[in-house]
Amino acid sequence: MLMLFRMPRLTMLAVAGTLAAAPAWAQERPPLPAMPSTGGVGTVPSQPAPLTEEQKVAITQAVKQTNRKVTVPPGVQAHVGAELPASMELYMLPDLALADIPEAKPYRYTVVENRVVLVDPTNMRVVEVMAK
Repeated sequence: MLMLFRMPRLTMLAVAGTLAAAPAWAQERPPLPAMPSTGGVGTVPSQPAPLTEEQKVAITQAVKQTNRKVTVPPGVQAHVGAELPASMELYMLPDLALADIPEAKPYRYTVVENRVVLVDPTNMRVVEVMAK
């Protein structure tokens, strides 16, 4: 059985009047909070963090352990400041190297003439060339 309750008309008008009279600021929604970082590549520092010789050796050894076959287009020059072709494939540094050298996290690597080359992936510029 469905029972309907009757609200006195005066009470209904009072409730409706209270809702209609709410100030404008009470009806606006607060701004949404900023989105947290997703951990993407993000911005790369304009000047790379200088790597010590020990860090360079550690990166080179970690990359050699991956034994990745890298194909380099003809005519690619691997010197600091050089821009690599956009078609050139870059790789993330091995986890072992990143765990010990967090400064290298924004960079990717490739191998040119058996030398490990660190590259800024946002502009394809060489930031470091490791010794053979």
